[in-house]
Amino acid sequence: MSLYSETKAQFIHGLVSLDAVLAKSAEWAKEQGIQETELLEAKLADDMFPLKRQVQVTCDMAKRAIARLADVEAPVNEDNESTFAQLQERIAATVAFLKSVDDTKLAGDDARPIMVQAREHQLHFTASSYVFQFAVPNFYFHSTTAYGILRQAGVPLGKRDFLGKIQ
Repeated sequence: MSLYSETKAQFIHGLVSLDAVLAKSAEWAKEQGIQETELLEAKLADDMFPLKRQVQVTCDMAKRAIARLADVEAPVNEDNESTFAQLQERIAATVAFLKSVDDTKLAGDDARPIMVQAREHQLHFTASSYVFQFAVPNFYFHSTTAYGILRQAGVPLGKRDFLGKIQ
């Protein structure tokens, strides 16, 4: 077991929990007579991404991180999801991709370089600093924000929903 295979397992667990949060939210919206679009476009603040983009970015952070660490290509999505079911399909596809990456491809030198192309510049990391300072914090920022948007909208979610099944 390596740091990076544990990171993959952490991402899978977080995505499974996010999937359950979305399922609960879709059911709640239906019971309340709230259009899914209202929740999917909801934001915590005007200058933040809406719920659907938070979920998309959470998936992207996980798949791109593991792809970079394993030196494989990450699947590309069109970012055109417009329902809870479609977002859940994206999560399922992301989890399937993560599971397909052999843990032996994740083992390696903690100092190996990882480069991320940001909007205007490149970010340079070692593999370990990439995981600790960028990939994991960004994954949890976006998944937590998705949870917060739904909680603020009134979905009856709690800490156990966010944490998911603990084994």
